[in-house]
Amino acid sequence: MKTSLILLAAASLWSAEESTRTIEKSFPLAGGSRSVFVCGINGALNVTATDSNEVRFSVTEKLEAPTRDRLDEIKRESDVVFTQEGNAVRAGVKGPWSERDCSYRNTENRNRERRRWDGERIKVQHDITVSLPRDARVELRNVNGGIRVTGTTGPYVVSTVNGSIRMTEVEGSGDVNTVNGTVEVVYRRNPTQDTKFRTVNGKLDLYFHPSLHADFKMKTVNGKAFTDFEMVALPTTTSMKDGSDGMRVIQRHGGLGEMRAGSGGPKFSLETVNGSILIHSTEKGRP
Repeated sequence: MKTSLILLAAASLWSAEESTRTIEKSFPLAGGSRSVFVCGINGALNVTATDSNEVRFSVTEKLEAPTRDRLDEIKRESDVVFTQEGNAVRAGVKGPWSERDCSYRNTENRNRERRRWDGERIKVQHDITVSLPRDARVELRNVNGGIRVTGTTGPYVVSTVNGSIRMTEVEGSGDVNTVNGTVEVVYRRNPTQDTKFRTVNGKLDLYFHPSLHADFKMKTVNGKAFTDFEMVALPTTTSMKDGSDGMRVIQRHGGLGEMRAGSGGPKFSLETVNGSILIHSTEKGRP
């Protein structure tokens, strides 16, 4: 009898009501200066550049709640809000945690706007896939989920909290930032403007075109820095020595190193706390 009661209790604990739907939207973007902003909360964010003059969204929404009534309530409170002003398109996830979608940046009265979250077993997930014009400026923000970007050539801001960031065959300059995850970027053409890469718990894995001319400022606390490129130390307490696999080890004192590749150029800031920094040449291969 006791065993049966325990099994029934476990079944009751894990039972849930679920709902899945797909949300699709598209917006034309004329030539010239154009931008796309996307923010998510829970779920993956995947962006692919195309030669089209429109941006297309496909979102898979997955909801879960302990009862049908609670699920219906979550369905009414969850959505993706799309807006367009001229050549700027924005998409932001909305859920039961707030009256507004995540693209709303005004922090005034944030506590008043926060919805009641009663600790029930609720799941609200939005996996977002975006195709957009290759030269568009992109700003991508996520909280619990990774971000992937392929083929963009415009400037970018890419940020998440719990998840890795992977950018492949990209151009342009900007900021790439996560807290818990790896940052991997493979450049088709090296950035021509200052660019920042940062993670706290993870490594920085960066692939540059062989014709690299840039100034690097690197910081890692629990890790090492490696490079395929010939570099010279700028006037700091930094040195280099031969390492394994043909890569040279960048030794820094005090956790900070400043190095110059080629004749110097844009400033690249690379920072991690728990992880290594790897600066690859695509001449030796790509991941």
